[in-house]
Amino acid sequence: MKLQMFTYVDGIDEAVIYYQKVFDAAIKESFKNKDGTYSLCELGLSRGVSFWVAERKGISAIEGEVNTGNIMQMCVRYDKEDIAKIEKAYNLLKENAINLIHPLQSTPWTSHSCDLIDKYGLSWCLMIG
Repeated sequence: MKLQMFTYVDGIDEAVIYYQKVFDAAIKESFKNKDGTYSLCELGLSRGVSFWVAERKGISAIEGEVNTGNIMQMCVRYDKEDIAKIEKAYNLLKENAINLIHPLQSTPWTSHSCDLIDKYGLSWCLMIG
């Protein structure tokens, strides 16, 4: 069994470039529309971890009003030696974030942790450990 995360955004082509930059992600698989834009794209993070990005208004879209950031959260756990990676991801995600719930900081359970809702309405938790 494998759990696969799908995210739905407005502006998938820009989102793919954005998340590639944030997470140093590679495109694992993608499907394009006739006009050359993405309809679906799988972004590989590391060690077999990936998530899919889909156009919210596209053929695979979930219809109806979108409730951003408070239904599910993407939690990315970094290794202890990846402090530079978590700081890079945090700094990029917080730019134009809809809600910075708590900044990158030390918590009782980890040396680095943050919660935010990014500019595409996706809720993220980044942490060491």
